[in-house]
Amino acid sequence: MKPLIVICSEDAEFYLILSHILNADGFTGALASDADEVLDLAADMPVAASVLDCRPDNRMAAICSRLRQDARTTALPLIALIAPDAKAQHIALLKAGIDEVFVRPLAPAKLLDHLHSRLGSDRHSGSRLEGALSLSHGDINMRIDSHDVRCNGRQIQLGPIEFNMLRHMLENPGKVLSREELIGAAWPSNVYVGPRTVDVHISRLRRSIKQSPHHDVIRTVRLGGYALEAPET
Repeated sequence: MKPLIVICSEDAEFYLILSHILNADGFTGALASDADEVLDLAADMPVAASVLDCRPDNRMAAICSRLRQDARTTALPLIALIAPDAKAQHIALLKAGIDEVFVRPLAPAKLLDHLHSRLGSDRHSGSRLEGALSLSHGDINMRIDSHDVRCNGRQIQLGPIEFNMLRHMLENPGKVLSREELIGAAWPSNVYVGPRTVDVHISRLRRSIKQSPHHDVIRTVRLGGYALEAPET
């Protein structure tokens, strides 16, 4: 059974993206909007940890304090993901008993590594590692298990969408991938994504790999989509 991570958030899109990342790495996610829902989940099933989505307009320190005071969750690992404009909550979270704090944006691997380390779980037990652990194309190298991506030997930081898009391209070099196919590979199935959104994330991916001598390897195919070119072209 996959360890259950409760995501405490009022943002459905944030939950869907984070839950997708967790599921791909051997966990399962559940949504809770407040302390009561976290406690209800903890009463019904074994919860491995809880991630708190900290924003300027919410009071996650109060939720953290309440979870620490309840016998059902007093020992539950609590991790705060703080939005850049909510850093003032850091001290309040520490006083409330938070275990770990990450300021967004952060590489998903940092959160996943912390969860695996804290819970003592085996990263290699998830279904995502059924295939190759690494992918490469020219001077672009990706470690699937650690979300580590290097371009021309230098590590680059990718968001979860860009990581999934690049992974799908690396698995299908030279193939013209439609926007619909990239949506299916990079986004959760229950999230609507328009073609323009794909173009925006492709632009971000191109900027991220610009330090490669072959940084123009993503070719736009008119009316078709995108293709990862051979390095020598």
